Amino acid sequence: MQDAKEQKSGVLYEGKIVDFKPTRVSPELISPGVVPHRLGGKTPKCFFSMLKSFLGVILMGFPGEADTVHSLLNSNPSFARVCGFCVKADYDQYDSRHIPSIRKLEQFDQIMREYGIWEKIKIEEVKRNISAGIIKKENELVGDTTHYYACSGFETIKYTDDNGKEQKKSQSKLTKNCRCEDRYSCEHQWELADDGAGTIVKSSYIMHWGHKASVIGLPQQGIPLDAVAISDAATHDGETLYPHVEKLFNDYPEVKSWIDTIIYDSAADNKALKDRFQTDLGIELKTSFNPRRKKDVTEGLPPGIEKITPYGVPICTAGYEMDYKGMRYEAEKFIYQAPTDGNNIAVCLPCEYKINCCPNTNTGRIINISFDVLPQINSDDPPMAKRFKAILSRRTSIERMIKRLKCDLGDDRLSKRGNASFQAYLDKTMIAFQLLLRS
Repeated sequence: MQDAKEQKSGVLYEGKIVDFKPTRVSPELISPGVVPHRLGGKTPKCFFSMLKSFLGVILMGFPGEADTVHSLLNSNPSFARVCGFCVKADYDQYDSRHIPSIRKLEQFDQIMREYGIWEKIKIEEVKRNISAGIIKKENELVGDTTHYYACSGFETIKYTDDNGKEQKKSQSKLTKNCRCEDRYSCEHQWELADDGAGTIVKSSYIMHWGHKASVIGLPQQGIPLDAVAISDAATHDGETLYPHVEKLFNDYPEVKSWIDTIIYDSAADNKALKDRFQTDLGIELKTSFNPRRKKDVTEGLPPGIEKITPYGVPICTAGYEMDYKGMRYEAEKFIYQAPTDGNNIAVCLPCEYKINCCPNTNTGRIINISFDVLPQINSDDPPMAKRFKAILSRRTSIERMIKRLKCDLGDDRLSKRGNASFQAYLDKTMIAFQLLLRS
């Protein structure tokens, strides 16, 4: 395994941004179509033209990578002209307006990534839309994680954990960032060929090798506010939410005063995490209910009730699910009633089991279930209640946000390795999305 000193710390990816202060060129003297004056050498390419080409490619639904940008600039003269470039003829002399080579585009993307310019542009675009009123105030946030397929292979290694047990882990293959003749004995450190990639477990039989991103947005408008790479894709989803919310509030302090509720899936259904949000941020965390491997209740039930599911839903002998109606706090009991059919008639009336279940009712069976029968259910906020379900119904909006970022404005299969490139990919997609909002 990788040495402990070389392993990344923190749940969210935090790149090492190169701090550089311009000494020769003043940013105020640069504008689209105007390049800095140089004493010698070729006239450089226009920064804004290359920026437009990357964002334009994403707006057309392609991944914002140098090879795709180069291909579209050369195959689509209209697109090249809009970006500020022109096609070079066979015998034309060099001109800074000619379509840049793929190497030049790769250098541009690398500089933007290493100096954190993509991220700075993303933050400024989101702030601009907030100040302009395009992103309107909401009192809820919704979040989730998504995966992108990695452009790398992996190897499974065995190790002994702190308890002395043998464990297995998948990690990216190791490499060295050097050109030494004998790489196995040189002094350079081994590095992960694709840092951040990991095995993403969807179920017992569905696993993916890829990178994981955490996305947070506003549910009613369907607008993502931030997308950030996870340091290790194998990290559990419940560990990513709190640090991402902290990062979001640090980047956009104005949003913090809006929010009083955060909606997430069952991965964050943890009392300690909910208390942490309430204590540190004053925000209520609403999550899908997770029964934590609880089994069906089949003993000590009222007559005619076959079982109660771990989610707190009684099912009668005829197979009908009882509707939750409320609770009696003084008696510490949940109240359920039999459902009705399409004609608004209780299903109990024509039921063949009525004589043994509820022979005297004319409105349908009503039962009371003690709180002790369902200890996993929070009586202060039961997941069976209509209000709880109404709030959780807005959680699915994050899936549409992810679809727009991952499918409409890019591709779910990465063509570069490493979390730095992955984070830059997310930032470019977010910039394009914010530009679309203004149009």
